[in-house]
Amino acid sequence: MYQAQSQIAVQEESDLKRALGLFTRNYKLLLICAVISIALAYFYNRIAVPVYYSKAALLIENNDQPQMRGGSSSEEYINMDLFGRNQSFQNELYVLKSTPVIEQTIKNLDLSVNYLLKNRFRYFDAYKNLPFKIVFLKEHVQPVNVRFLVSLHKGNKYTVKVEKTNALFTNLYTENNTYSKEGWTFEKTGKYGDLIETNDLAFVIFKDSIAKNYIPDYFVYAFSFSTVPSLIGQIKNQLNFSIIDRDATVVEIGVNTTSYLKGNDIITELMDVYSTLNVNRKNHIAEVTIEYIERQLGEISDSLNMTEDNLQRFRSSRELLDVNDQANGMSEQYMNLQNQMAELITKKRYYDYLSEYLANNDDVSNVIVPTSMGVDDEVLNGLVATLITAQTQRSNLIRNHQERNPMVPRLGIQIENSKKTIRENISAVQKTTEIAIDEMDKRINKIKSDISRVPKTQRQLGGIERKYRLNDAIYNYLLEKRAEAKISQASNLPDNVIIESANFAGKVSPNTRKNYLIAFILGLMFPYGFLFLKGMISEKLDYNERIDRFTDAPILGKIPHSRKKSNNVVHENPKSTLAEAYRALRTNIEYRFKDTPHKVILVTSSIEGEGKSFNALNLAMVYAHLGRKTILIDFDLRKPTGYFSEKSIASVGLSSYFAEAISLEDIIQQSPHNKLDYIPSGPIPPNPVEMMASNDLKQLFNQLKGQYEYIILDATPLAQVSDAYLLMDDADLKIIIARYNYTLKKIFFLIMNDLKQKKVENLCIVLNDNRIGVDQYGYGYGYNNRKKDPIIKKNKNPKI
Repeated sequence: MYQAQSQIAVQEESDLKRALGLFTRNYKLLLICAVISIALAYFYNRIAVPVYYSKAALLIENNDQPQMRGGSSSEEYINMDLFGRNQSFQNELYVLKSTPVIEQTIKNLDLSVNYLLKNRFRYFDAYKNLPFKIVFLKEHVQPVNVRFLVSLHKGNKYTVKVEKTNALFTNLYTENNTYSKEGWTFEKTGKYGDLIETNDLAFVIFKDSIAKNYIPDYFVYAFSFSTVPSLIGQIKNQLNFSIIDRDATVVEIGVNTTSYLKGNDIITELMDVYSTLNVNRKNHIAEVTIEYIERQLGEISDSLNMTEDNLQRFRSSRELLDVNDQANGMSEQYMNLQNQMAELITKKRYYDYLSEYLANNDDVSNVIVPTSMGVDDEVLNGLVATLITAQTQRSNLIRNHQERNPMVPRLGIQIENSKKTIRENISAVQKTTEIAIDEMDKRINKIKSDISRVPKTQRQLGGIERKYRLNDAIYNYLLEKRAEAKISQASNLPDNVIIESANFAGKVSPNTRKNYLIAFILGLMFPYGFLFLKGMISEKLDYNERIDRFTDAPILGKIPHSRKKSNNVVHENPKSTLAEAYRALRTNIEYRFKDTPHKVILVTSSIEGEGKSFNALNLAMVYAHLGRKTILIDFDLRKPTGYFSEKSIASVGLSSYFAEAISLEDIIQQSPHNKLDYIPSGPIPPNPVEMMASNDLKQLFNQLKGQYEYIILDATPLAQVSDAYLLMDDADLKIIIARYNYTLKKIFFLIMNDLKQKKVENLCIVLNDNRIGVDQYGYGYGYNNRKKDPIIKKNKNPKI
């Protein structure tokens, strides 16, 4: 358990070290990328069009339950929810952000004209900030999204110019008569107030002196036209509505625009349009009611005038001034009955109207509610209120292109059910009303019979007066209801209150600090991720590679990159960092194999080009510098190596010793250092492996051990030929050279796995061509001062 936890900790530490190592080795590249990214962010902040946020708070009253009140007094009529309208907060919120409201806002603010200013880099919104104003003919086509450049001259003159462009022409409101032209140009000089009209455009430029800010001379004035439908979609995307508290009905309206003045105006006008629409919806039913009463008044007025004329003529012809008290008493009683009859008749007329309206009209949103006509039936009032509410909701959904909303069919079913219930209710009420009218007729007839006993002249006068007073009662009743409807209409207020007026809330973009921070992070992470991914998918061994993934053999040293042309670096530059790396390697070898007096060290690699001969030479030279008698043997019989120069490739060597029985002393040659000898490979034989296998290598090494303390064997690559395997048993230490960004990981893994399966002991690894100067053994002379030691600088690969 403890061992597993230790392995996990070591692995995590290695992964962290690997990640940090990748950063430290490439910190210059990463910082350069970060600086470039920050520079791009600075450029973006300079040219990006700023976006501002404006907001306001609106309180929307929430009346979820329908009002079903009766009564016909003026006070109740004014204070009631007059026509039983059911207002839902969610529905009102949907209306607030609906297309009709936004469309009317655009038209009221005349946002179809976009005013622009251009500085050195960009065009930005100049809403209410230009010295002129554009008024276009709404029935005429205009070029859409075409930028007009305006130059102002002395004497109230200007020049409007459009550079060559592909233009689309259409009516800005209706999008009718749409056509396009390629390579369209336009230029016109005129005065303020002149109509500029062609087949493709028609507008007037007026001087406007309400510009908010001073505009430098190097700015360019411009304007363009946009269609209302396109602006609706654009503003819908810019607007956002959020409920401040789930228990409240306060909505925060926000908008992102390129001009905070425009943002404030859009929100203010949006709330005004919504409030007007809200009041208009309330007034609509009142207007319908007043119109109905006016028609009834017109009909009654004719009858009233006729009866009044008859009454006056009769009195004039009979020269009657008054009737006696008895006649007056009966006439007063008769008049009271007539008033009651007038009310019953008015209600019956309403029931007939309501029944006929429901039968002939699918849209019942304009129906007159019973309360407005003095019908105090709470059930009927509630049914009509529910019907109007359902019809209004369904009409709003259809008007806003929500035909597929599941609420539409449900509301349709609710409307039909309400109509059916109302018809049944009306049928019952009509019968009751007819019975009441019949009863009232009987009472009136009884009064008539009493009046018949009055003298004829008085009876005639009473009859005329009764007709007059009946018409007058009906007329006065209708006048009263009309007055009540007009009072209610005048007292209607919107169901919303502006809590906070539209105001500038801050700049949204570009957020300079945020952009710089993001640019810095991305400037580091993108190249870092690229390097990390490159290392992950690379087939070659890189600086971040964990060697323990391929083998458990120890790493005895990391040899820096050399930019020297000579291979004998240790001898020619003994104070270099490279020489110190070989001294560190020598120390590690001695510490690991301190019990072996005469060491035979085999140096090989997986493939050629990894620097095995370079490392073998310098390892031998570093032992010679220590005063140890050392010999270097080139066992690569296939490709001779000139250790000190091309001239050092001798005509005789190891192959001559094996083939021609030349003495060992004849093939040993002296190096530039008196403690180091070397044996070249000699002429290339036709059968190197057979030659090495047929000779007694142990005898050769025994002879050399008698003369030298260290024997360095420069063998062939393991993955290409098998020569080096013949030397494994005779070598005390086997060094496998792996070169950064050169050694193929797959081949290296196969070689190390093969050596493990063959149970080859005393294996170790030396990593060659390390171009990172911070990950070395030893510190070198001058504390690894890069200015004094140019060896670790990047250059071409060493020859060996």
